[in-house]
Amino acid sequence: MKFPHLLAASAVMLSAGMFTSFAQASALPDCDNAGVLSRVSRTIATAERNVVQSGDPVERIASVRQSKLRENGPRMFSQRYCRATGYTERGRRKSIYYLIEAQAGFAGYGYGVEACVSGRDPWKIHGAYCRSVR
Repeated sequence: MKFPHLLAASAVMLSAGMFTSFAQASALPDCDNAGVLSRVSRTIATAERNVVQSGDPVERIASVRQSKLRENGPRMFSQRYCRATGYTERGRRKSIYYLIEAQAGFAGYGYGVEACVSGRDPWKIHGAYCRSVR
């Protein structure tokens, strides 16, 4: 065998569980976590100000719920998919979809949040009708 030390190291890492999911779903905050909702609100406000410019920004988020949870799959980290109802200043209802990902924060630490308001993604950054964060 050419590299027995690598095989031994891999066996140790495997037995220690290091090749399993790096971050379990329990490490992710819930969909209604205040920090998560704050990030969602900031993302939506930034998109409204810089891209959408509808003149009717989302001012309130309600009816928050989880729609999907991925713990094991092609990625090595957990993903929590959420949806909510947003209400604009003029009282219109908008569907809000967002994704909470483990190890997606700065330099891979913490969690990251991606958000999309259905019908307000003119560049289709999240696909048609926010598909990538649904």
